[in-house]
Amino acid sequence: MERATERAFRRAGHDTLLIDDRRAKRLLGLKLTQRWALFNAARYRPDFILLSKCLALDPETVSEIIADKPNAMWYHDPQWYRETNRPDIGHIATIGKLSQTFFVSGFDAEWRALGLPAKYLPAAADRAIMPVTPNPRFASDVTFIGTGYDPARSEILLEVAKKQNVRVWGLGWEKWREPLRWTGKPVEGKQFAAVCSSSKVTLGINPAIAKGGSNYTSDRTWMVMLAGAFYLGQGTPGMREMLHDGVHCGWYEDAADCVAQCDRYLRDARERERIRVAGEHFVRANHTYDQRITSLLSGEAWTNPIGRA
Repeated sequence: MERATERAFRRAGHDTLLIDDRRAKRLLGLKLTQRWALFNAARYRPDFILLSKCLALDPETVSEIIADKPNAMWYHDPQWYRETNRPDIGHIATIGKLSQTFFVSGFDAEWRALGLPAKYLPAAADRAIMPVTPNPRFASDVTFIGTGYDPARSEILLEVAKKQNVRVWGLGWEKWREPLRWTGKPVEGKQFAAVCSSSKVTLGINPAIAKGGSNYTSDRTWMVMLAGAFYLGQGTPGMREMLHDGVHCGWYEDAADCVAQCDRYLRDARERERIRVAGEHFVRANHTYDQRITSLLSGEAWTNPIGRA
């Protein structure tokens, strides 16, 4: 996500320096990483600073780097606001309070209640993601790409698998290897695109911890649509305003409705393709990192392009 954001900044004509604090910590250790980050920031003399999680940077280091500089932070896993007692989430909240604007892809009101300057900014995808020629090796009627850590995901997938040919890609699906035709590995890059382009329906399933997030969705939504998938997601009021049902994608309410919607769309290849093409074009025009950098630089709240005058 950081690399994709940097590429978008460069396409917009900005010069950039990306500091990978976690890699530096692995190579240099925590103490030297602080000195290394401060040295690079001072030498580069940025006009604007975008913070990510900063898990390997002390708050004092971040404070010194952003002092008197326009800045923002963009946190892509906002559903963890309930877990600020965890050291990593607590650290992110501490860094977020230092920023001028704390952008989150959901639960902005909950983060503001914790004292952070939170504003909503949806996740995004790299515009370089493209559909590829379908490959039988990756084909399936219904596909899900993601980890199996959340039982809520397996419950929906197992219901669909009772009627349809389901295949999952990612880690953590050992328990359901057979019914979900688990491959035992994740897919990235061209293989990710091959799975999306070769599957008839690609599902979106929210983790249980994201319950109540009306406008929350992960970057996977935008990624699979750019990669050639017909996307059938778990509809929430906010997301239904961002992508219209039967226009850009399909939405379902619960496991039973997911089964029904899969049945419906698997019977109508022409309708699936019409929606898939419209959805890909819409996401490419409105939901890549290239469209997000305007909000990042200005600190202004994101505006939904649907309904924009």
